[in-house]
Amino acid sequence: MKRILIIEDEKVIAELERDYLEAHGYKADFAMDGDSGLRLAIRGEHDLIILDLMLPGMNGFDVCRQIREEHNTPS
Repeated sequence: MKRILIIEDEKVIAELERDYLEAHGYKADFAMDGDSGLRLAIRGEHDLIILDLMLPGMNGFDVCRQIREEHNTPS
């Protein structure tokens, strides 16, 4: 089963995305800020990352840069 990480600070949006993906056979995890999203992403367990740009703590551009230093996960 493909795993997708959703990094989104709006809980309603993250839950909607998660519900849609799970209804189509994907396993979806989510984080609500840049720091926790980065920690999950660095583990390298996800096949795809859906990344919001405007996040509390660390913005999406910084999260993406740091993920790219560690992994080649599409985001």
